[in-house]
Amino acid sequence: MLIGLSGAQVDAATREFLQMIQPGGVVLNQRNIETAQQVSELNSTLRSVIEVPPIIAVDQEGGRVDRLKEIFSPLPSPDLLRAANDAVVAARQGEITAEALRALGFNVNLAPVLDIAVDDAADNGLKGRYLGDSVAEVVRLAGSYLEGLQHGGVTGVGKHFPGLGASRLDSHSDLPRVDGTRDDIMKRDIAPYTELFSKINARLSAVMVAHAHYPALDGPSPLPASLSKNVVTGLLREELGFKGLVITDDLDMGAITSTREIGEAAVQAVEAGHDMVMVTGSIESMTAAWQAMTQAARDGRITKAHIRRAFDHIARIKSMLSPPHTLNDGAIARLRERVAESNLMLQHSK
Repeated sequence: MLIGLSGAQVDAATREFLQMIQPGGVVLNQRNIETAQQVSELNSTLRSVIEVPPIIAVDQEGGRVDRLKEIFSPLPSPDLLRAANDAVVAARQGEITAEALRALGFNVNLAPVLDIAVDDAADNGLKGRYLGDSVAEVVRLAGSYLEGLQHGGVTGVGKHFPGLGASRLDSHSDLPRVDGTRDDIMKRDIAPYTELFSKINARLSAVMVAHAHYPALDGPSPLPASLSKNVVTGLLREELGFKGLVITDDLDMGAITSTREIGEAAVQAVEAGHDMVMVTGSIESMTAAWQAMTQAARDGRITKAHIRRAFDHIARIKSMLSPPHTLNDGAIARLRERVAESNLMLQHSK
């Protein structure tokens, strides 16, 4: 499991919860982030409480999705990188992001977004988050960003597979439907993934699966891709041959919770082929998911073979993770200067 936390510190109840479920990782959100020192101490506590060194992740895309804007200067948004269309600037943003994350104790960034912009005005939760409206543009910028990020010691996660660019609804509240033929989806939405799976210097080793229905992949029944064996195992694993880490988008989103219990959704996600499920809402929802998965494993619904395979993928990613940098006032000041320089470079590139 990749779980969330309710506050900015590990209180007694949270510590007890972490010790009980021993998650594979934790995702910090805005509610968990106050100051550099506080985040560094929080992440250090997580590493001490969770017995197997955890993934400690954050959504740090820049722009609308900038969890660290109160600590550092705001990072440029993906659509500004897109407007500049400069791979050097994108790589530099990846490097700066990696340095900032490692200074605070993070080791995974839930970025870059690989969705292709079909309609920039669509109210689908992706405004300002696209890197391009063509496969070539997204691969060029996302690949450069990923190279900078991973060279800096932070693993990137490509999202939202198979692609949300053509969606018209926001999966935070509703289940989007993505139309188009299978061939359309392969050539438009999935192509950035296949390109980055094979790039030597910017190889994508982790993927997040979207909560959206793809009739061309799953038929008319409104099944989210995140719960679809056709998408996760059949397409991503078998057809595309992806051997990296596969995680769900947060199951605590309206696209999932409006139609099913979170515990059942977590089990379905594992049955579909995921290595990890993300649940970041309340302790009650995280506990329900954990209990349902534990029972499903006991009952054999989640097989030992699947657990071993998932553990292998998780262990491989964790073996790639880098330790935190030392945090001090000088490092924070230097990072703020680098972010300001990056913004200036971006303005000159436009």
